[in-house]
Amino acid sequence: MRRTTLLVVSATLLTIAGYWYGNRDVTVAYAGSPIRGTVPKSYGRLVAAIPDQIGTGLIFEDGEGVIRFVSMTGMKEGELARYDQTPTHGGIPRSYGHLVAAVVNSEGTGLVFEDSQGVIRFVTITGKQEAELTRN
Repeated sequence: MRRTTLLVVSATLLTIAGYWYGNRDVTVAYAGSPIRGTVPKSYGRLVAAIPDQIGTGLIFEDGEGVIRFVSMTGMKEGELARYDQTPTHGGIPRSYGHLVAAVVNSEGTGLVFEDSQGVIRFVTITGKQEAELTRN
């Protein structure tokens, strides 16, 4: 009986001490003010949001297929032109179709395109085609 009482009292004291010590230093994180920026409507539709070195990046594609990379503050970070016949440095062929997604891995940003025949292409940010899937 004495041993049980000692055990219950010790457990109760340890619980109270742990609660009291644990609640002594409370840290509260408050959200900062939201970032405000503007993006021209001419950038087209928002296709994806990806993490990059400086935060979250947004990827837009306009009606002509131009792909733009924009930071959350609205600042344009980069642009990929599209071409029909003559390849351009850093450009993406229009025949790849519309941009449907973007992914980030250890090797960089990859873009996913799908054309009207259902062919899905994985392309690096430099325009190099990495893989192609056909749908049947």
